[in-house]
Amino acid sequence: MHARHRRLLMQSSFTAFPVSFGTWYEFALYERRLKKYGVIILSITQQTSDDPAGEMARRIFSLFDEYQSKENAKHTLRGMSENARQGYFNGSTAPFGYKTIEAGRTGAHGRIKKKLDLNPAEAEVVRKIFDFYISGIDGPRIGMKDIAKRLNERGILMRGKLWRVQKIHEVLSSQTYMGLHIFNKFNSKTKQTKDEADWIKVPVPSIIDADLFERATRLRSANMPKMCVPRRETSPNLLTGLLKCDCGASMVVITGKGGQYRYYSCVNRISKGKKACTAKNFPAERLEGLVLDAVRQKVCAPDHMRQIIDALKTELSKTGGAERERIKKLQTELKTIEVAQTRLLEAVETRALDLDMVRDRAQQHKAKKESLLIEMAGLSRKREMPLGIITPKKIDAVSRVLRDRLTTSTPYSRAYLKAVLSEVRLKEDEITISGSRSSLVGLVSSGGNLNMGSVPSFVQDWCPR
Repeated sequence: MHARHRRLLMQSSFTAFPVSFGTWYEFALYERRLKKYGVIILSITQQTSDDPAGEMARRIFSLFDEYQSKENAKHTLRGMSENARQGYFNGSTAPFGYKTIEAGRTGAHGRIKKKLDLNPAEAEVVRKIFDFYISGIDGPRIGMKDIAKRLNERGILMRGKLWRVQKIHEVLSSQTYMGLHIFNKFNSKTKQTKDEADWIKVPVPSIIDADLFERATRLRSANMPKMCVPRRETSPNLLTGLLKCDCGASMVVITGKGGQYRYYSCVNRISKGKKACTAKNFPAERLEGLVLDAVRQKVCAPDHMRQIIDALKTELSKTGGAERERIKKLQTELKTIEVAQTRLLEAVETRALDLDMVRDRAQQHKAKKESLLIEMAGLSRKREMPLGIITPKKIDAVSRVLRDRLTTSTPYSRAYLKAVLSEVRLKEDEITISGSRSSLVGLVSSGGNLNMGSVPSFVQDWCPR
């Protein structure tokens, strides 16, 4: 660049620099970088000299401008928070499934107040997304990637743009769709979640009911990588994510003869060699057939199902009294916590206590309440297990259906194994199948329908090793 073209960068005020760069420190670094290339910064309204004193003056101006910017941001957030508390919508673009409507004017300038209302066409797409995720399309439920793919293939776009996995996840995780829009949930700069005490919950028209949203939330939690092996959800192979070698490592599919043959092989053997694991490769079709035969003949046998259900009934009858007493105790503790929370709010509202003084205490109450609710939910689910509606006739009927369907590696077979089994372990000429009693009971109570109301548990408890 020619010297005469880089002599000056003129700015009417220093105010724009802290706003653009965030802090006076970032502005100072940028100013130093410009100076290396012979560019100096002058102000028409705030003249400073090009010496150490002038540099100090520019730092002071920038620091004051940064302070003023933060003060403006604080007052703006306060006004927007009050706007949200009154039930109005802050922002220009409504969430997908909604539109903004005028809800009156306020102030001397007649500022328009907006609220959220349903967009019928988009709301139907939201319902379809939840239905696909929970119930699937003509069969077992599908994941977010497949939902985005199906919507795009059908020409159902997101306001003119293709659906992506991230947008599907946003829809499935947004409480707005069950009628509760949350303002001030995230820090606009760091994108971190704020304390729930700072959230402002605004009632809006609901697109789905709370029960459907909770079911989708439980499914998302159960399918997290920490809870469920990702390959189990995405692989077309029947046993991927379930099959374990006797050494403890997973077994994956490898191919031979240019993909003509498929084998299950130990990951340790593949990556570390025969010294790490001596297990041989096992033909995939043969192994899958053996597992399906074992599931049909043993797991789905009426006698085996009756044995598991009878054992659960006996267990629940022994522990039922103690669980009821525990639930009553938890309910009493919950009421005590709720009373304490109410008193704290009243103290803040009457200004007897400052909000900063009670923040830590409020967080303690919140954490305790959440732990009580989680424990109560677990005990309630155990008590509400649908054992009473399972009759011998129903067991026989479900057994016949499952044994008829679990013959080959089909989408239904994969979905069933993912829902009920937790592990298939291969040891030379022996196969051990482990799974969940509660999932098996849920499958029987639903008549063999994989779209059960609760998320299957992956605790290995009905086939001890």
